[in-house]
This record gives sequence, structure tokens and C-alpha cells, in this order.
Amino acid sequence: MKFIHKLFRPFTNKKVKTKLLGTYLIATVIPILLVGLYLNYSMRDVVLNNAINDVDANVDKLEMRLNAILDRAINISDLIYINEDLKKLLNQEYQSNLEIYTAYQNHPIFDEYLKYYSEVENIRFYMTKNMITDSHFIYADEEIQQKDWYQTAVEKKGYITWEFIKDSWTKETYLTLTRAVYGGSNELLGVLNIYISPDDLSSISKQELFDVFITLDSDVIVHSKDQTYIGGKPAFIDEELLSTENKSFIYDLDLNDEHVKIYLRSFQPKKTLENLIQISAIIPIQDVIQDSDRVLIRGFIVVSLSLLLSITLIVLYIRSFNRRIYTLRTAMDNVAQGKLSIEKRDLGGDEIGEVYRDLDKTVESIQQLIDEVYIHKINEEQSKRRQKESEFKMLASQINPHFLYNTLEMIRMKALINHDHEVADIVKKLSKMMRSSLEVTNQPIPLQSELDLVTTYLDIQKMRFGDRFNFEVSIYCNIEHYRVFPLLLQPLVENSVIHGVAEKDDSFIQIIVLENHSKLIIQVIDNGVGIDELTLSRLEQELSNIEEEHEVIHGIGLHNVNKRIKLHYGEEYGLKMKSTLGQGTTVTLSLPIWKGRDEYAESTHH
Repeated sequence: MKFIHKLFRPFTNKKVKTKLLGTYLIATVIPILLVGLYLNYSMRDVVLNNAINDVDANVDKLEMRLNAILDRAINISDLIYINEDLKKLLNQEYQSNLEIYTAYQNHPIFDEYLKYYSEVENIRFYMTKNMITDSHFIYADEEIQQKDWYQTAVEKKGYITWEFIKDSWTKETYLTLTRAVYGGSNELLGVLNIYISPDDLSSISKQELFDVFITLDSDVIVHSKDQTYIGGKPAFIDEELLSTENKSFIYDLDLNDEHVKIYLRSFQPKKTLENLIQISAIIPIQDVIQDSDRVLIRGFIVVSLSLLLSITLIVLYIRSFNRRIYTLRTAMDNVAQGKLSIEKRDLGGDEIGEVYRDLDKTVESIQQLIDEVYIHKINEEQSKRRQKESEFKMLASQINPHFLYNTLEMIRMKALINHDHEVADIVKKLSKMMRSSLEVTNQPIPLQSELDLVTTYLDIQKMRFGDRFNFEVSIYCNIEHYRVFPLLLQPLVENSVIHGVAEKDDSFIQIIVLENHSKLIIQVIDNGVGIDELTLSRLEQELSNIEEEHEVIHGIGLHNVNKRIKLHYGEEYGLKMKSTLGQGTTVTLSLPIWKGRDEYAESTHH
């Protein structure tokens, strides 16, 4: 309950009109807007997920159709690989070119495949035997043998590989099945190239709504609706995803200054050892969700108009309510200030009107009580206050500073007459200290005067403790023009004497005055009993907080000295303490150099 009370306290302190409007906004407007945003993003997600599911189903169909095309080429390559007519054609010796042409005509090995299978654009066989070529049988000269696809096919020893290469006959580039073919004695007869028809690749994706890319080994685009992409690098494929074992991936990408989702499907064709085929669908997010955005925008317009109307009505109600509250508050404020007369007004029949009428009755009752009791009590209190003031003045008049000075001077003269110069010196120094303390104002005094007062105090302590106590004042800068607030050093030195060195036989206090960059540094160092870590930590915490008063745990007025410095000069100045138990304590007082000079003190005084 306390937590809830603290949570709602700032809201409780607001004006009624602010509370009403704030409550309406928090309870009505903000929830409606949040629900609208939630529905917006939820609907966007639903539409986008539906689009992704459609793409997933379409890619399944694309993969099935593409596999059918690739399988057709693979089956043809198998038939050609075991074709005896091919081996007979290539192993036979020919006496003339006419015999070669006749052999080509008698063994139309590839014509049937090209006639009945539209998936195959063309078939080339790059033979190792050097004989006359036609459109299907081409001699693999040294230039062809140096090509990467030829060498790869030979290295695979008859296994199928897929390449995206240029046909040496038509100079067109195709997705190509390559396979080395061997004779009965395991001799290399040549390399078979089966070129996949681009028209068949286009037919499997022409009905797709989104851009679809078919890539080989995520390295080259072999099919796209836009022909300009074919043969290029698929920059939209994430290679790191392909290194995993998953088959399908969906990821976001910025492509051509447009945020899109990439649906990537990767698979390995049948009887293929290394090659991978990727089908990528590019889903433009903005195009997918634009219809849902239009519907939501219209919904937001309707909701916004409704909210605007409701806000207008609530504002008009709050304005009327606030006027009546202000009238009631003004009447109550007048009563609180003693103006026991309020205007007769009709504020309605609700609670506010009832409170106003009750206030009018209360004012009449108060007026009657004043006539009977209030005046008598005021006279009685005034009489008591005058009596207290008189007693205070009598008490104050009993302590006369001049009487103290004269008495001390008389004691000093008696000591001189009795030749007791030590007592006379102590009385003189004590008189000087009391005069300085009683004449203290809130105006800055010369730093030398403050040091003289401290020196006088230390002289008295020296007389008190004798050889057990020594002190030293070291000044390492010109302090002629410095002014400080009175009684800044006295509490520090007195604190060192009382809590530091009074309990030791060989005690010493040193006061150091120096300049360090933009600060005037005054250090009071003693070799006293020191302060333990827990007490020192608590004392530093109390010194760091100038807003609260603390019980003094070690020292005389340290908190007050620190507070005066920080309030006048700023947070970066003040007191710092260092102490080691059994070794002593150092109190460092830092003041601004330029704010301690005479001219500044005079300017602030004026």
C-alpha cells in the first residue's frame, strides 16, 4: 500500500482538470492507440506470414518442376553414357571424310532426345578423337581441353556435374550437365554437355507474383524473370545460412534501397556429388502489406475522429467543472486568509454545490466563534509573547562583552603585578580570541587574521600541554590579498587538538597554505590517534551531503564548515579527510583562488 501511495503521490498533487484529462488519456486514448498499433502490426504480420506460406508452397512446386527438368537431362546422360552406337562411332577407324559423314547419318544418337524432350536445348559431345565435327560431335582441341568445365568433368571420372557455360557452337550460355564418357577399355571418349532449355526454366516461374531466381552453387544466377540478372552474382544469398544443414531459409535484407524478405531453398540434384541448386524468392514487404496498410489507415482516421470528438466533449466538461472548482477554491482561500465573507452563489445540485453551501454555513459559525473566543485568545497570546521578550532581553543584558574584556584585563594586570607573566600572556591571548569570536560577522576577513586567531589558539594549547605539544604554520604563497569567511580554520584546528593529539605525549600539528592550479589549499595535519575506516567512511558520507544536518561523530563543526564553503563557492570546493588509525589525520580545505581575493569580496559586498 505504501508503494502504491508513493507511486500515485505525484499524480495526486496535480490540479483536478489535469487529473481528469490525464485519467481520460491514460484510460481511453492511450489504450485505443496501443490497440490500434497492436492490430496494425499484427495484421501486417498475418499478411506477411500468409505471403511467406504462399511462397513456400510455390517454391515446393518450382523445386518439383525444376527437378523434373534436371532429372530428364540426367536420364538422357545415363542413356548416352551406356549407348553402344556412340562407342562404336568413336572407336571405328575411317578412311575418308565421306565415311565419317556416313557414320554420323547412320547413328543419329542425339536427334531423338532433341526431338521429343523440350527440356533439352542442345547436346554436344566434345570427343577426344580428332575427326571431322558436326553440330553435335565436336573435336576437343587444346583450347577446349583447357576450359574449367572440361577439366572438372574429366576429374569427376564419369560423375555428373552442373555448370553455367557458353556453348561453343551457338555462343549462348546455358545451365549445362557435363559428364565424362569412357569406352569399354576405360579410355576417355570425350565430355558430354547437355544444355537445359531457358524457355523451360522460364515456364516454371512465369506465374509467380514475386521475383524468382535460380542459382547454381550460390555463385551464378542461371535463371531470372529479368534477363539482365542472368550470369551475375547472387548478392542476396547469405552464404552463412547455406553452411547449415537446413533446406529452407527466410531472412530480411535491404535490396536496391527496399526492405525485402528472402525465401531461399537449396537442394542437390539427383546423382550429383557436389553441386547445389538454389531457388530464391524476393518478397517486397511494402508491396505485400500496402493493402492492409490502406485498411488500417482508414480505420485510424475513423478512430482519430471519434477520439477528437470525445476529447472535445471532455475538455468542455472539464472547463465547466474547473470553473466551479475555481469558484469554490477562491471562496475557501478567502476564508483561509480571514475574509469571512463569501458571495452567495448557486453552483448546482451536485457535490460541489453542496460543499459551497456547507462552506457558507461554516463561515457564519466561525464568525460567531471569533466574536466569543478568538479576540480573547489573541490578547492572551500577545501578553505572553511580550513577557517572553522582556525576559529574554533581561537575560541578554546580563552578559556584557565589555564587562568580560575588562574582567580579563584586570586579571592580566594582577598577574603582571605578581610577576606571573605566563598567566598574563595566557589571559591576553584568551581575551584576544574572545574578542575575535564575539566580533564575528558573515563578511569575509583577511586570511592572515584567521591564521592569527588560529596561532593564538595554538599558543594557548602550547602553554597548556608544554613540551608534549608543538605546532608549525607553513605559508608557501602570497596571502596578502586573500579573504575568507571567519572561523573556517578554527574548528579544524580545534578538532585536531581535541580528537587528535591531546591523548599523545609527543603531538604535533602543522598548518600548510599553498596554491595548486586554480585552488587555494589549506591543510591541517596532525600525528594524533587517527580515525578507523568505518568512522572515516561515515564522516565522509555526512560531509558529502550538505542538505541535511548530522550528529557530529568526530570533530567540531566540520559539517558546518564544509556546508558554508559548498553553498558559497560550489560543489567542487570544501573539505576532504584522510586518516590512518594510530598515525594521524589530514584535513584539506580547498577554496577558489580568484574568489578569495579582496577585489572579489568587495564586489560581492557591494
